[in-house]
Amino acid sequence: MPDQNALLGFSLKLLDALANSNRGLQGLVDIGYSVLENPIMITDKNWRAIAMTMVEIPDDTGWNELLINGLLSPELVSAGIRENLVDRIEQSEEPFKCQYTGMKYARLFNKIVINGKSVATVSVIEYNRPFKDIDFSLVKILSDSIATEMQKDQFQQFTRGMQFEQLIENLLERRLKDPKVIEERVRLLNIGLKKNIYVFVFDVSEFDSKKLSLSYMRDTLEKMISGGKALIYDNKIVITASFSRTQDIFKTELINLGAFLKKNNIRCGISRRCTQLAELRSFYDQALDALRVGTYMDRERYIYPYGEYAIYHIAEACSQAGGSKVFSHPALEALMAYDKEYNTTFTNSLYEYLIHFKNISNTAKALHLHRNTLIYHLQRIEEIMEVSLSDYHTVQLLELSFRLLEYDKKITPRFSWNTTNNEKN
Repeated sequence: MPDQNALLGFSLKLLDALANSNRGLQGLVDIGYSVLENPIMITDKNWRAIAMTMVEIPDDTGWNELLINGLLSPELVSAGIRENLVDRIEQSEEPFKCQYTGMKYARLFNKIVINGKSVATVSVIEYNRPFKDIDFSLVKILSDSIATEMQKDQFQQFTRGMQFEQLIENLLERRLKDPKVIEERVRLLNIGLKKNIYVFVFDVSEFDSKKLSLSYMRDTLEKMISGGKALIYDNKIVITASFSRTQDIFKTELINLGAFLKKNNIRCGISRRCTQLAELRSFYDQALDALRVGTYMDRERYIYPYGEYAIYHIAEACSQAGGSKVFSHPALEALMAYDKEYNTTFTNSLYEYLIHFKNISNTAKALHLHRNTLIYHLQRIEEIMEVSLSDYHTVQLLELSFRLLEYDKKITPRFSWNTTNNEKN
């Protein structure tokens, strides 16, 4: 009976705080501390402190990192993942006690659930006194009260983010197709969506999830792309980001992203711009195409904008019907055969000439040739191929032929990728 009275009294205190107090989560933590008699902390999915008992515990590394810095270091997060703490929190339906790396004192952990989704964690540290059996029930009651508080107005932005995530998932699943319905959903969410939307798809199949959890990586990537909203979809991290101007994404967002992805062995495909949310699934598929084709073409890169790989997407389709063997210009095959027979490099000269937009000076510089020597090469190329390099149609077919050869790995692409000045369509 004393335990029942204690649980009832605690519940009434929390209900009163929810109804009458304007102290929010911190008020609930303070009430919890007065009853549990041990310090309490609420952390989000990134292990950032949302509210906590403001007491110093000098010999507990994890507690002090959160108290001083407001978040756990990546090293402690990685340690928790290695020891399956994150998974255990997600999978446990009841509070549980444990003590892992960086914890001088044991904890009681319990997840905070809103609308069936785990959104945060409450933890109590066994510092002032040993845990009692009743503490498990007290933490459960506290967790429910925290979930209620988190749905109030001060967490409107938090819940709005969850609703936007659901909207994106519905669009990817094509459950929402009517533009008017979609527009109304966006208006109600009031998320400030800009007109140019890009879809980022991150392949995490080679990422070591034993170091950092997938949800932690999702939130980290979301912070690296301003205006981005992330979710885990089909075992990939998907971010939709909107920009006022199309070039903003390439001027500000990709500078540090590539190095971060390389460090964590993650690859990213980026769609062209989407201006209609009803078409978002198509642009998601486009980002997947960029990811697949880009990875095939160049594993040294980690970011693959579709605009830079669209021609190789065409080449991929051609490869299924014979590739360069079927679709290459026959005159180019004749030139390559001539080079092989006479040990010349006319094919390379033509390739560089087309790469440099038929600019003789730039091509000569790239090939380390005198200008007149290059002009002679071009004349001989026209004679061998029996074509005119002034003919637009012929040049276009030759360009396509080289792209097909690149895709078939018969020649190596030698032009520099132009991520920062990507096409704006």
